[in-house]
Amino acid sequence: MSVSKSIVSIFDDLKMIRPPSSHWPESANVYVFRDGDGISLFDVGCGSIASVDRILSALKNLKWESKPVKKIILSHAHPDHMGAMEILLSEVSLEHIILHEIEAPYALDPERLSLAFDIPLCKAIGSENGNQAGENEKGRGFDLIDYFRALGCSICTVRPTGTVVEGDTVRVGNYHFQVFHTPGHAPGHISLYDPEKRLLLAGDVLGEMVAWYAPSSGGAEGFIESLQKIGNLDIDLILPSHGSVIVDVRKSIQETGEKILERDKIIINALQAGEKTFEELNRLLFNSPSVQFFPGTPILESHLQKLKNEGKIKRDTTSSRVACFI
Repeated sequence: MSVSKSIVSIFDDLKMIRPPSSHWPESANVYVFRDGDGISLFDVGCGSIASVDRILSALKNLKWESKPVKKIILSHAHPDHMGAMEILLSEVSLEHIILHEIEAPYALDPERLSLAFDIPLCKAIGSENGNQAGENEKGRGFDLIDYFRALGCSICTVRPTGTVVEGDTVRVGNYHFQVFHTPGHAPGHISLYDPEKRLLLAGDVLGEMVAWYAPSSGGAEGFIESLQKIGNLDIDLILPSHGSVIVDVRKSIQETGEKILERDKIIINALQAGEKTFEELNRLLFNSPSVQFFPGTPILESHLQKLKNEGKIKRDTTSSRVACFI
């Protein structure tokens, strides 16, 4: 992809830097704002030289490369959103790094991401089901950071200069963003909303594909609540982290919610025919053993927790069996 094709102009003072693909393990979109005499960024993408070169080449193309970087706001601490920080900081000076206070521990110690991704749960359930995958596969020996690195989207330690919570306001140039806490995909995921411009930086809540979710990151319940929160806003334009600009706002929110809730229906329909094991339900939702391990295991677990909380299923605490549709 040429430099010019990677730059999408949203407004004169706001550009999107797009990766060649919107699918993992490519970077998330990077949004660059003209911010007074400098620039600010929302997310920075993967920790690869190619990813950083794409940002620096785009800034040069825009003739913004000499402007100081005032703020980097991170939607969350996943590698395709903040992995480039280490290389980027070796190239530019920076005033502020901002993310949600819940995400700060994961940015400071990326090894903790295995907890937010519920990798211990994946290994425990994989072990129960006899998963014998080797060190370089998804299985008992799976290492999340090595997995990121092997895919060319490594991650680094980031020390924020400040944190935000829901209700805070972040000013970026001519934009006054309200911070919304939108968990599901990450425990401290944020979306930024400018009510005057009716513009939403959605992060991974909305986009070309439905992001995975895990109980420790908010799960299906948190994801649906985040969509409902966004759905209550007056929005004309959504800027997602993966995929193109979204102009049909209501359709995007509705379809994302429907895809998540469809998994509830599949689980309930299967249980109406009789009780099932966790492994059976996982195979029903996901074809590949690798995907069943992750993200299938935490996705399924988050739906089972949701359905149990709603009184629609019962779980056998002595085994992996799920039954008794009410």
